[in-house]
Amino acid sequence: MKKAPFFLAFVACTSVCVAQTDPVKIASDNKLKTYLDSLVDQSVSVFMKSGSRVGISIGIIKNGEPYIYNYGSTQREKAELPTGNTVYELASITKTFGATLLAKAVLDKKVDLNDDIRKYLKEDYPNLNYNGKSVTLLNLVNLTSGLPNWMPDKDIFANADPASIPRILDSVHQKYSRQDFYHDLHDVKLNVSPGTVARHCNTAAQLLGFFMEGVYNNTYDNLLKIHFTDPLKMKNTFLIKPGKQPALMAKGYDGSGRLMPVTNWEDLKVAASIASSASDMLKYMAFQLNEANPVVKLSHQPTFGKAEDGAIALNWKVRKTANGNRSISHTGGSLGFSSYMVFYPDLNTGVVLLSNEAGQNTQNELIALSENILQL
Repeated sequence: MKKAPFFLAFVACTSVCVAQTDPVKIASDNKLKTYLDSLVDQSVSVFMKSGSRVGISIGIIKNGEPYIYNYGSTQREKAELPTGNTVYELASITKTFGATLLAKAVLDKKVDLNDDIRKYLKEDYPNLNYNGKSVTLLNLVNLTSGLPNWMPDKDIFANADPASIPRILDSVHQKYSRQDFYHDLHDVKLNVSPGTVARHCNTAAQLLGFFMEGVYNNTYDNLLKIHFTDPLKMKNTFLIKPGKQPALMAKGYDGSGRLMPVTNWEDLKVAASIASSASDMLKYMAFQLNEANPVVKLSHQPTFGKAEDGAIALNWKVRKTANGNRSISHTGGSLGFSSYMVFYPDLNTGVVLLSNEAGQNTQNELIALSENILQL
């Protein structure tokens, strides 16, 4: 199958970044009174002057204390400084919510991580195995399922201009239903044995979300509300739906500054369509920092690879730093948004970065920005 040239954590963004040379000071609510304020300002200023940046919201937990900083604008059309309540697409960070639900289902004894996924499918899928080895629930969350990254599993780009890929994706997925997904799943052919190779997979996350709906006999919207947004008081966190965009949502742009459509695709919503704010994601990060919670602890256990080299837990990436502390992280990238979340449970510290720009290198630069801010 012919692939798109490049995928960020969620979607390809192959536009050429346009360098900014504007010397005007970037709008911010940073009060510049503390060492952390100055460190954030210095680090973010470099980030904002690279590429075609628009805005960014930063949530930090430092030794248990929360901080929020905002820079730039919620849109290109006018200067409108983001706030802690400005909503951004999380894209693939959405997958960590589904993985947390899976951890809860395991502890509730509703599922086993080693269950064959066909146990949760209503039709027969004899094709979902490789030389007799089936795909398990664990394979779905440690990226080793061997399933295709995208459904439909076919070339939808042909000889398309790379700049047109976002629009092609949007046009295809606006019409691609859950029924289409299950129908096309019959034609999937595994090329590697499950559990042997880790690679990003939207299809696996979609299946997991659908399975959790069945296991708990509820919609994903309600599961998000019951297990996350209500108990954590996350008032600006939503599943994006066609025709229903959050009121405080920023506008998203590609690396050339073009306004991008919102990824409100029905088929991918359980894998990549949660939108949230810096203030809400600080609450989610505080929840994830609390490993006294058995659900959280289980979701952080490495299940593929070694932490010293970089391992995968339940959709989280786990790595040990040089000084022995664990970092747990996930990136996200949609048509017009980039995000990154990393936290250190042993230090009660972390950062979440939400940007309304999706250039080719934005996610890598967010990772570098997090390192500059935390200096761990």
